Amino acid sequence: MKKYQSLTGMNDLLPEQARHWHKLENTARELFHLYGYGEVRTPLLEDTSLFARGIGSESQVVQKEMYTFDDKGGDSVTLRPEGTAGVVRSYIQNSLYAQDAITKLYYMGPMFRYERPQKGRLRQFHQIGLEILGTDSPQADSEVIVVLDRLIQKLGIKNYTLDLNSIGTAEERAQYVEKLKAYFEAHKNDLSEESQNRLNTNPLRIFDSKLREDQKICKDAPLILDHLGEESQAHFAAVQADLKAAGVKFNINPKIVRGLDYYEKTAFEFTSPDLGSQSAIAGGGRYNKLVEELGGPNTPAIGFGLGCERVVLLLEQLAAEEVVQNGVYFVFFDEASHQKAKELTQMCRDAGVRSELGYEVKSFKSQMRRANKFGFSHVALLGEDEMSKQSVALKDMLSGDQSLVSWDELLNKVS
Repeated sequence: MKKYQSLTGMNDLLPEQARHWHKLENTARELFHLYGYGEVRTPLLEDTSLFARGIGSESQVVQKEMYTFDDKGGDSVTLRPEGTAGVVRSYIQNSLYAQDAITKLYYMGPMFRYERPQKGRLRQFHQIGLEILGTDSPQADSEVIVVLDRLIQKLGIKNYTLDLNSIGTAEERAQYVEKLKAYFEAHKNDLSEESQNRLNTNPLRIFDSKLREDQKICKDAPLILDHLGEESQAHFAAVQADLKAAGVKFNINPKIVRGLDYYEKTAFEFTSPDLGSQSAIAGGGRYNKLVEELGGPNTPAIGFGLGCERVVLLLEQLAAEEVVQNGVYFVFFDEASHQKAKELTQMCRDAGVRSELGYEVKSFKSQMRRANKFGFSHVALLGEDEMSKQSVALKDMLSGDQSLVSWDELLNKVS
């Protein structure tokens, strides 16, 4: 009989991992609502041309990585490879621009790209994203960056860096790209094969290469910050001032360009060295032409996308450093104490205290092993002596201290 396996790069999410996902998603929702963002949920499947127009028909994502097929009606459809294009399509289709001049949205969910699976990036991966549509104000740029910075902090992640850049307007970037292309053409034979291909499609992406031969050439390449107009320079300066006022630390990195074609002006990326070579955890930028490109009104916008798998890897590292979590595990020794343990467990759960017990009488050693495995902060022992005194022997798993606590007082001790 065939033993079924999940598809390559499409992994199961197991209970031990799920708690970290809950922490990430719940923290993000709470923070986004605090800043006035509303959730939008778009379909997994979209018209293929949405991504070809939105991301760029010559981009690597569209050319090589999308899951595209014809449905039974003969229409070409694609599993979404990123979130912004679908959000913008929804914004246009539902005329959200008519409801308010400025629209603030966020999304969460799976994305799909057919690429080589790697640590923290699978073929089915998940993103949390946030968008402000309807304003070109640098305050909007700084706001989305501040929200992302605060989210990372609230998750308990401390070892991270923010790189900031401006890639100018579409017109400024076009002029810069011509100069950049001329520079790389002069060094074409020394570039990697992948970068030679990018030279003909999007020379900016050569900066993304991690290969030593490419990085050596990029070191002396012309920089976009030297080719910005006055308006773009003022915009970028205002973003930096806002971030400093909010206490956000950042580095100016003129080689941060973002991979998708629709970005302009502000571009940024958050990384963590704790992830190794694949260190990016989130990034984004401004996209003032995308809404119009997809059939909507002229609408400036900015947003970010966060890679959930990579953030969860960091949360797992943090959890490995934790000694205990919280809650109480009930240990019992016979059927009478088992019955009382069930009652006390339910009482704790009803009061919002994480609680657990076994389903049958087992040895003290095996029950304690289970309490340790799941990281309970307290263990409540119910033996013959405790039952006669209507109490539990409550052990603090961190300090090792143990005391007799009455059933009536138990909640006060473990809440």
